[in-house]
Amino acid sequence: MKIISVANQKGGCGKTTTAINLAGALSDAGKKILLIDLDPQSHASFGLGATGQILEKSIYNVLTDKQDKRTFVTECISNIAPNLDIIPSNILLSTLEQELKDKDDAVSRLYQVFSTGCLDYDFAIIDCPPSLGFLTFNALRASDLVIVPLDMSAFSLMGVGKLLGMLELIKIKIGHAPKVNALATIFDRRTKYSQVILDEIRGFFKEEMFQTVIRMNVTLKKAAYKGVSVLQFDRKSNGALDYMALAQELLRAVGAYDLEKAIMEAEMAISQAATALNKPNPFQKAPAEPMKNRMPEPAINTLPRLKIEDAFREIAFTIEAPKAKDIYLVGDFNHWKINDDSRLAKLEGGRWEKKVGLAPGRYKYKFVVDGEWILDTSNIDREQNAFGTFDSIVKL
Repeated sequence: MKIISVANQKGGCGKTTTAINLAGALSDAGKKILLIDLDPQSHASFGLGATGQILEKSIYNVLTDKQDKRTFVTECISNIAPNLDIIPSNILLSTLEQELKDKDDAVSRLYQVFSTGCLDYDFAIIDCPPSLGFLTFNALRASDLVIVPLDMSAFSLMGVGKLLGMLELIKIKIGHAPKVNALATIFDRRTKYSQVILDEIRGFFKEEMFQTVIRMNVTLKKAAYKGVSVLQFDRKSNGALDYMALAQELLRAVGAYDLEKAIMEAEMAISQAATALNKPNPFQKAPAEPMKNRMPEPAINTLPRLKIEDAFREIAFTIEAPKAKDIYLVGDFNHWKINDDSRLAKLEGGRWEKKVGLAPGRYKYKFVVDGEWILDTSNIDREQNAFGTFDSIVKL
């Protein structure tokens, strides 16, 4: 199980909206999700219609030491939708820090809950309070990944340093260092100002930032008011498309990270076995040859140079969908981003097309037809991905 905290001390940045709708998008992708509302204000609970739950069955009752209020974690879980469960919040959660102030393990209470092994989920998503106090520290201590939502305002980066400082403290004190990724939210593409702020955020976080951008969309507010995720409310809306894209990007990142980790562990095991048997380490680089034994290198590179026009080919991706309203092309070549640049043009006869210039290589891709991710049925080349579904393949 991967544990993800959605955290930012700044209010109004889309933190709870992201927790709710990322959970909804991941569950829609077939993953089993547990959402934990760690904010005493209970906004995530309200946003998923869990406000009518029994007060004695909240995350407070899981973490408290009071015997008359303490409840086992599995008894506090409520099902909200297929593949989506929640542990709701309670205003009593705001008293927990004072209650546990003399306990040595106070900041690791949530971590201990996950360590019991009784929670069988693919992902746990924690909605943190808009502060950097005791509850947020608990969430960060338990997390594998921290998502930092940042809205397009001048104040968006002001509190990030304190959050990163808290993560550094956790690393120093406990030896735990969760990965951090920023997420751009409430992006208004109609204004140049939003793009200016987005560029500043990307310049600050560089590679530690999701490619997906969550656009400003009133449907997100309407869905929260109805107590459902935006996918349940209107899966064809921009809000739903953005969070589905974020879920896919997250799944791909987690799959790549797990694969890289498995390869590293396998190489380490082989290296240790080779050392134990006094055999050469297959992953250790051989010493460089003495200069006198080397073949002389040519003074001039004799390989033919590729012309720019030969290096890129324009590929037309087409799909027949007469009744579709919007179709996007997403893949390795555009970081799986759903935006205006990836939108297909509608032609006559219900045919849609998008032309993309690609360098020689192998690319995975899919179409997103009115919010539904589908394969290219005209292309028989496909490959199973890390999430149990398939991607179409184009080779150049």
